[in-house]
Amino acid sequence: MAITVNTQQTSSGVVNHSTGFLTNDAGGAVAVSLAVGFVPRMFEIVNITDRIGYKWIAGMTSPSSIKTIATGVRTLEGAESPTIGTIALGTDGTVSVPATIIIASKSFTWEAVA
Repeated sequence: MAITVNTQQTSSGVVNHSTGFLTNDAGGAVAVSLAVGFVPRMFEIVNITDRIGYKWIAGMTSPSSIKTIATGVRTLEGAESPTIGTIALGTDGTVSVPATIIIASKSFTWEAVA
């Protein structure tokens, strides 16, 4: 498996708030499925190596995301741009992040809030 570090925690003081950290040091990109324990109203994952973020907010279609790059430029990613990774939320509290986001040799942090 390509993910070498995967830490996840749920805040004991805040209900339905989960965070995590991923490191992909494999030779290639990998898709990740995260079981956050609840259906989020907001999910954000940030490539902290390259300063690229993807955010899904309740009301957006699934899969889709708002992508923000290091320069601050924001774009809407969705079905109209299938070559770009988009975040998909399941009704069982899982969040799917495609391999186009979890690229090789990068570190990521994520947050889910209900």
